[in-house]
Amino acid sequence: MGTYDLCIIGAGMFGSSAARHASTDPSLRVCLVGPNEPTISAQDTLILSPFAGIQFYHPVGTLLGALKGSLYLQNWLTDLETAKVPFVDFTNEDTLKKRYTFLQLDDCYHFFLDDNGAGYINPRSFVEAQKKVAELQGCDILNDVVNEVVEKSSRVHEIVTEKKKVIRARRLLFCTGAFTKFKNLHPVKNLKMSVHKETAALLQVSEPEQRRLSSMPPIMIYKKEIEGMPSTTTGVYIMPPIQYPDKKYYLKVGPMGHQKNSEVTTLEEVKKWYSNTGDSEVIDKLSKLVKRIIPDLKVSRMQSKTRITCDSPTRLPYIDRITPTVAVAAVGNGLGATICDEVGRLAACLSVTGKWDSELPKSLFEIIFEKDD
Repeated sequence: MGTYDLCIIGAGMFGSSAARHASTDPSLRVCLVGPNEPTISAQDTLILSPFAGIQFYHPVGTLLGALKGSLYLQNWLTDLETAKVPFVDFTNEDTLKKRYTFLQLDDCYHFFLDDNGAGYINPRSFVEAQKKVAELQGCDILNDVVNEVVEKSSRVHEIVTEKKKVIRARRLLFCTGAFTKFKNLHPVKNLKMSVHKETAALLQVSEPEQRRLSSMPPIMIYKKEIEGMPSTTTGVYIMPPIQYPDKKYYLKVGPMGHQKNSEVTTLEEVKKWYSNTGDSEVIDKLSKLVKRIIPDLKVSRMQSKTRITCDSPTRLPYIDRITPTVAVAAVGNGLGATICDEVGRLAACLSVTGKWDSELPKSLFEIIFEKDD
């Protein structure tokens, strides 16, 4: 197998993105290690999707709403105008109703549409596309789980997997997500991060219903304590119908912010949560909310989806080097899908060259260790 120039550990959205970017250099030997999924900048996604032959990006915009006169709304509008991001202001509610005839939104909210390349991606398809392009560029993809990392010398790291494979690499990039906190991987095990459980509702719809809602953008409504949700909830998100691995279409709705008693501190708790059906009260409230917003929605069946999110103290991802040969790109703060391609690009560049290739200050993304408190 020889020695790789870069081994990326973790094949999720950050890791697969980093693999695609790192492998653009034909002089580098790159490998990506991580389990397969169960059966970004908008400009880059437009390039990647046809190249991989996998559709994952849907540029339908994002509909954002907040209470009229609220601080959320004022901050949004100020940020959009400062950054000169074009958007559609739905101050005229009739215009909103004409554009999205299937939506029934409360008059107390002010809605606007980020139509500047915004939309949504299918995370599984995105990862599949990134890995496919990385492989075409010469990256070795290993469907395995890393158990141990040992620095054999100042120049080579040895990676041992569950399948007893031994990989040698000059540089490491950890993209291990929420499991960073629970895997006994010495370089990153003391990163300061919290891991939280979340319940979302999946509402199955038919293909004709999916086609009827094909112009539906992701909807994000910011308001505390929506319909008796936990006080830590800052709003809700509603995703348009997306095809899942079972080939059926589901509309997904979930809370923004954390549920009550949501933090998990052990790997056993994570495994138990993934095998659980989630919080039934949250599911009930979320499904009722969707049916008020889309009153004519025809739901075949409803089910829950449990997931895990991780947060950093700064609410920004870690993209940093621990040593000259060990880097990390982890902690999405619930927004991993929206930033993963750029995080992967920055992390790949930092790992290989040691350079920070962004106008944003590198200090914003520096790692914090538990012992630093």
